[in-house]
Amino acid sequence: MGDDLPLAEIVHAMPGRARLRISDRRGDAAFFSSLATSLSAIAGVSKVSVTPLTGSVLIQHVGPLSRIGAAAAEARLFAVGEPAPAAPPASGPAIDPKIMLALALCGAAAWQLSKDRVLPPALTLLWYASNLGGLWSSGDVDLGE
Repeated sequence: MGDDLPLAEIVHAMPGRARLRISDRRGDAAFFSSLATSLSAIAGVSKVSVTPLTGSVLIQHVGPLSRIGAAAAEARLFAVGEPAPAAPPASGPAIDPKIMLALALCGAAAWQLSKDRVLPPALTLLWYASNLGGLWSSGDVDLGE
């Protein structure tokens, strides 16, 4: 396929219907009008809808899409290709929800300590926070059993 042909990326395809995106020609109404007429003349194509603003081409067809793509390339309309790889998502630090909950419990314990509520509320909250934070495992504490 020629390098001078616009690249049509398959956005969505299912039997009888495919949506292509030709980003290089986005906004070119004359190109898309001509493309709709030329694609409609290809055997197996029953309906073509184009949206020049987005560069979208919707093709309703009978038979395999690869045959229509080959016919479009032969007619020098476009070349069907793979979409450009998407940028990887921005990776930030992984936050463990258990650690976040443990920190919240430590904050609640500090608040309880500031109110002079040491024994039941603050110590209990610190105990739960230490368990969530991984300070204790089930085998570390012997309760006299």
